[in-house]
Amino acid sequence: MSAISSSVGLISGIPIEDTVNQLMQVAARPRATLQSRTDSLKSQQSALDQLSSLVLSLQFDTTALDRQSIYGTRTATSSNANAVSVSVAAGATPAVGSYQLTPLRAASAHQIVSGSLGGLGSALGTGELELQFGGRVNKGVALTQINGGTGFQAGSIKITDRAGETATIDLRAATSIDEVLYAINTSDGVDVTASVEGDRLVLTDNTGETGTLRVREVGAGTTAASLGLLGAGATTVDSKLTGGDIFGLSNSTKLASLNDGLGIAVNESEDIADLKISLADGTIASINLSSAASLGDIISAVNDHEDLAGKVSISIAGDGNRIVVTDHTEGDETFLVEGSSADDLGIDSAAVDGVVTGKRLVSGLQSVLLDGLNGGQGVDAGSISITNRAGDPSVEVDLSAAETLNDVIAALNTAGEAIGVAARVNDNGTGILLTDTSGGSGALVIAEAGDTTTAADLGLLGEQATGSFDTGTLNRQSVGRQTQLSTLRGGQGISRGQVRITDSDGKTSTVDLRFNGVDNPTLGDVIDRINASAVEVTASLNEAGDGILLTDDAGGTEKLSVVDFGSGTTASQLRLLGDSSTTDSQGRQTIDGTGRLSIDLESIESSAGETLLTSVNNGSGVQRGIMQITDTSGASATIDLSAAVTVQDVIDAINGAGVGVSAEINTAGTGIQVNDTADGSGTLAFNDITGSSAEDLRLTRAVSTTASGKQSINGVGLFEDGTPIQLLAKKINDFGGGFNASVVFDGVGYRLSIASAKTGAANEIVVTSSGSNMGFTESSRAADAVASFGQGGGGGVTVTSKDGAFNNVVSGLNINVKQATGEPVRLDVAQNDTPLRNAVQDFITSYNSIRDALAAVTDFDPDSLTTGILFGSNEAVRVDSELSRIVSGRFTTGSNFTSLESIGVSLDDKGKLSLNQAKFDEALASDRGAVERMFRDDKNGVAAKFKEATDRLAGDENSLLSARSISLTNTIDANNDRITRFDETLTRQRERMLTEFYKLEEVIAMMQANLDTVSGIQPISIQSYRNS
Repeated sequence: MSAISSSVGLISGIPIEDTVNQLMQVAARPRATLQSRTDSLKSQQSALDQLSSLVLSLQFDTTALDRQSIYGTRTATSSNANAVSVSVAAGATPAVGSYQLTPLRAASAHQIVSGSLGGLGSALGTGELELQFGGRVNKGVALTQINGGTGFQAGSIKITDRAGETATIDLRAATSIDEVLYAINTSDGVDVTASVEGDRLVLTDNTGETGTLRVREVGAGTTAASLGLLGAGATTVDSKLTGGDIFGLSNSTKLASLNDGLGIAVNESEDIADLKISLADGTIASINLSSAASLGDIISAVNDHEDLAGKVSISIAGDGNRIVVTDHTEGDETFLVEGSSADDLGIDSAAVDGVVTGKRLVSGLQSVLLDGLNGGQGVDAGSISITNRAGDPSVEVDLSAAETLNDVIAALNTAGEAIGVAARVNDNGTGILLTDTSGGSGALVIAEAGDTTTAADLGLLGEQATGSFDTGTLNRQSVGRQTQLSTLRGGQGISRGQVRITDSDGKTSTVDLRFNGVDNPTLGDVIDRINASAVEVTASLNEAGDGILLTDDAGGTEKLSVVDFGSGTTASQLRLLGDSSTTDSQGRQTIDGTGRLSIDLESIESSAGETLLTSVNNGSGVQRGIMQITDTSGASATIDLSAAVTVQDVIDAINGAGVGVSAEINTAGTGIQVNDTADGSGTLAFNDITGSSAEDLRLTRAVSTTASGKQSINGVGLFEDGTPIQLLAKKINDFGGGFNASVVFDGVGYRLSIASAKTGAANEIVVTSSGSNMGFTESSRAADAVASFGQGGGGGVTVTSKDGAFNNVVSGLNINVKQATGEPVRLDVAQNDTPLRNAVQDFITSYNSIRDALAAVTDFDPDSLTTGILFGSNEAVRVDSELSRIVSGRFTTGSNFTSLESIGVSLDDKGKLSLNQAKFDEALASDRGAVERMFRDDKNGVAAKFKEATDRLAGDENSLLSARSISLTNTIDANNDRITRFDETLTRQRERMLTEFYKLEEVIAMMQANLDTVSGIQPISIQSYRNS
């Protein structure tokens, strides 16, 4: 039988629980003492950790005082933000000061607009509409290239014609010869025409008067002189002023401008020879041109070469248009110039008497090299014959010495003058126009005069019954191996990605065109990577000279194809996406990535009818079957559309049904319209017999009445807008070549507007539309933004930008021209001290937080005789003393300021810091560099001293506060272990005492029971018996 336990003894009445608790309290006193000591240690550790955190925060804020960025922060403001905006580039430190920028012209996109076409459904005409960027054969050079590279002095000139009228021509914004000509030729003040002859500007007076044609400077400017129109080189004869020669090669000529802007091929690697020169004496030298940027760099690389010095010389020819290489040695070996750059420099030809005379490298002020025509295939220069319409004896024109198109035109005019035939650049700027003024009625005939193909190459071969002969486009090469990808697609560039090419054998290769690490990849880079791939495909420039041509060399039966890898668009933008659909003369599959858009206008006219039935209704198509048509006279016919493929098939089937109806594309170009011609009293109607053709063609709709009173059913909305002009605009936009087309209504008729997607002079659209009814005119010139940087009055420097962003004019400033006001705008760059002030205030706040924390943990209250948790601790004393010593100490940095107090950071009577803003600003104003040195000196500066001190106090595990915290952790852990053992011992002791008390209670109970038993015993009476 188990014992019954109770908090009070049932027998003894002893309060067992209370008694044991009191005894245990006595026994637990050592544990309580240890717990109290441990709690105190925890509080100390918490205080130390908080102090350590504050010290580290102080270290962070003092480190901020050592950052260069807070001392170089700038603000930029514009005196006219509507015209010119300015901001500081991220992370940049532009020089403090004021700059002046005069916005002369905003950047503009090229825009051309067609003539009015009347209604939306008006015919576009016949022939082709062709769009491309570049390709104009009379594009003028940049003014930066004239005068031996010294350029043009922007300003204004005064022209007085022979009638005595004077006009001031503002050329401050002119950046090319074309713009100079445009400014003069559009001036209303004088009757003068500006043109180009070779490398000279020419002014021709048209007044017919006898005065003097004159050009003068405006003020102290030198603009006219820099154009060759004033000075020793300029001559005036009657109505013609011929300027001096202002264009030719020089040492400063950029390689990128040679060969009409197609540049020179130069290897980027320093290990590859670009030129190899072999001399007559047997000397052979290889020359690397990887660092060359100008013609002068090439000349120096050859003339200063250690193996060639004194043996060979390279120089600019006397005509200023080519270079000459001369071998000064003697010997039996052949003098040769070879290498990847030799062809582009035109010096890979045979030497004559030890001299290699190069081909022409520049075409002149406003022309094109013949080598650049026909997509870079050039012209087989020989002789041609011309027979005028009057049948006069033919003239032979020798073009064998011609190197430029201007040479050709000059020769044609010289020879043609005798027979009334004149030549000039055609109106589109893409070729030659011959005009016959002989008065005859025969044909103007141009033929070859030898075994060459000169006339054919120049587009002149043949005869014309009219008085003019237009060559059309001569396909000026617009891109080359050196053309940067960023300039393609009208300045939109090519996105970098990967493309997958499959040759006709089915072999596939992924070509990486991301060009990681390459700043300005070129078409040549693309070509080289494709040619280095595993597929049997050759990449090259196409014959049109406007893109890449892929040629399959595998000779297999599969399709040559190109796809973009992943979600990239590189192949698409290079115009190489898809399967091959063409072959070359050898039967090899090709993909031509031409950047030129050619559209057959006649196909546009009929394209709405050629819409596939499967594509209508947003791709849902037409369920073809048999439908019935009933005209208003009641005549009916069934039409079987099961074999119909296009919308035109349906129209033809309806019109051939033999009932009184007429079907056509509706005027909106979005569906079929059926008009009743029976003029009966019934109702025009369609219904389906099998399938749902009529319903799907939207011909079961309600009948409407036309303006002439005839019934009509209009299936509007069957397909997208399809009027010729709308379809043409869509086709242009779908091409994705950088052209934006739209249809505009001028109040009378509709016009097609085509604009370049990007602004800038380089993005000029060239359009040809022979045979069309469109007649394009220019509504906005392609132009760079132009500004004059610096003082006005001719003292500024002309700067240009393709998009109005002048972010490289002042280092560290982003400048954007938004309005061409022609008035100076002041751009102010000021020191922005807010980040420095904030950093100093953050330092002060962090330091004062430590002071507050120290005050709390080291406090002594004399009234209650209590102390802070770290009162008297070594750690608190060390933190206090080390940091106080720094803030009150001296900083020997070689500057005028040696203490925080000297720059406005003061200590109060409680040891806390405060900032005197006025004094601090005064210190910055007097010597900003000294303030910075006091904070940033790497040995004795504020940041350095606090870094050293805070590292000692709270840096790593060996620092003062960290080491003490770790020590406390170890002690606390040990104490907690002891407390745990105490608890276990006390628990056992309590159980033992309770057990003993309960046992005592049982003993007492037994004793009590025994006593009860004893007390219950009755005495036995023993009677005394006596014998009687």
